[in-house]
Amino acid sequence: MMYELINYFDVWGNKQDGYEVNNLCTEERDIYLGEDASDMDLLKFLKRIGFLKKHVRLNMLCIEDLGGQIEISDIHGMPICRFQEQFTENGG
Repeated sequence: MMYELINYFDVWGNKQDGYEVNNLCTEERDIYLGEDASDMDLLKFLKRIGFLKKHVRLNMLCIEDLGGQIEISDIHGMPICRFQEQFTENGG
């Protein structure tokens, strides 16, 4: 499955009142994630491309597979990014 990485670069709100993504952009395209890609695989990829700092650990993140997209937020619920299924002209 091919994905694109969506960067939530402008997030408003706080832990108490909740968060809202105010602006986003596509950071990377043509990312292959196998059916068995683990949370650690996602973390390693995000570090390798410089999206997350080297000190970030899995216990600092919440990773949720929503079928077709994988949402990543910090442990306080602030949205960071998502991997979104990438569609091509032929539908795949």
